[in-house]
Amino acid sequence: MQSVQKIDYRSLFPFSFVFKDRKSPQRELPDHVHDYYELVFVYSGKGTFFIDDVFYDMNQGDVFILPNNTIHRAMPDGTDPVTSSVIFFSPTLLYDMTIDETFSYMSLFDHVKKQRNYQLSLDSKLWPIFEGYLLSIQQEVTQPQKGSKHATLLAVHQILLQLCRVSQQQQEPTEPYHHGPSWIKEILSYIEAHLAQELSLTDLAQEALVSPAHFSRVFKQTTGMGLTVYLNTKRMVKAKELLMQTDMTIAHIAEQTGYDSLTHFHRIFKKFVGTTPADFRKQSKLYPQLR
Repeated sequence: MQSVQKIDYRSLFPFSFVFKDRKSPQRELPDHVHDYYELVFVYSGKGTFFIDDVFYDMNQGDVFILPNNTIHRAMPDGTDPVTSSVIFFSPTLLYDMTIDETFSYMSLFDHVKKQRNYQLSLDSKLWPIFEGYLLSIQQEVTQPQKGSKHATLLAVHQILLQLCRVSQQQQEPTEPYHHGPSWIKEILSYIEAHLAQELSLTDLAQEALVSPAHFSRVFKQTTGMGLTVYLNTKRMVKAKELLMQTDMTIAHIAEQTGYDSLTHFHRIFKKFVGTTPADFRKQSKLYPQLR
C-alpha cells in the first residue's frame, strides 16, 4: 500500500494523492478520522465502506465523499479486493471567491454530511471523464513541471464541480444497506444518542440482548473496529465540534462527551488528536479549515 502523508495545514500545499492502490483486507488502513477532506474513487473490486454509522457496498464506479472529522473504515473483499484512487486535501486550497451564491466547491461535502449519504455511483459515460482527471493529477504529482501544483488543483476543482452536478442530477441517491445482525444498526443509533452517558460493554450488550463476548466479537467484525476505539473516536469527533463551535468550558465538554474525569478526557483527547483540548481550540481559530 502506498503511504499517505499526514497533511500539515500550515503547509502551502496541504494535499496528498494515492493512485490506483489495491487494498486487500490485510493492507487496509485501520479505522480512522482526520481533519482533512477525502475523495475515494473505486476502479474495481468489492468491499464494504463503514462511514459515520452507515454501511455501503463498494463497487466499480462508486465515489465516496468524506468530510473532515468523519469516522470511516473500508473493508475490502477478501477474494476481490478494491482498487481505488484517493484525494486528500485541505479546503484552503479551493477557490472561494463568491461569483455564484448558489455554488461553492465545498457545497458537495456540506450536502453529503447533511443528508448522511456519502456515496455517488457514476455511470459508464461519466467514469472516463473522472479517470482522465485522476490520471492528470498522477502525472503532475509524479512528473512535476512548472505549474504542476496549479494543474493539480485545477483538476481537483473540475472533479468537485462535476461531482456537485452528478449529486444534483441523481434524483434517487444510492441507498446505504444494512450489514450484519439487526441489532448492530440499532446499537449504533443508540450510541449516537447517548454519547454523554457511560456506555460499557455490559450495558450495550444488554441493550442489544446478546452476551458481552458475542457483542464485542460481532461489533468488531461488522464495523471493522473495537467498541472502545469506536466510542472514543465518536466522542473525540463530538469534542472537537464543541471546542470549535461553542464557548463551553473544557470540563463541560468532557461531561457532554461521556467523560466523568477531566484528566481522562485530556489523556484520550491528546492520544487521538495529538494535542490538548485547549491547544486544539486555539489552533482551530488560527486555522479555520479545521472546521
